[in-house]
Amino acid sequence: MTRYRATIVSPKGAAPKSSVIEFESEHRAGSKLNVQDARYKMLELHGSEALAWTVKDVEKVADSTPGDAPMEQMMLDFREPVEPPKRKRRTVKRGIAG
Repeated sequence: MTRYRATIVSPKGAAPKSSVIEFESEHRAGSKLNVQDARYKMLELHGSEALAWTVKDVEKVADSTPGDAPMEQMMLDFREPVEPPKRKRRTVKRGIAG
């Protein structure tokens, strides 16, 4: 399963709240089933207080942070550049009667 981060917001009222939760889902980011998984996680964490809350945004969480993984080294290419093949001219003039 892939990890996602969802931004959830409460209805506008006396004290609107906003929160970010992380959850796992098998579905694409932003799809109906993915948003449904986000709502299930939101209800798990906040309980009945979050019934009227909405999922504002869902984004995929990167698997690892750049500082953790070793950097890939660029490879140098010493081959001669390849020129695209030249277009061949037509030997028959099409559409010209004469």
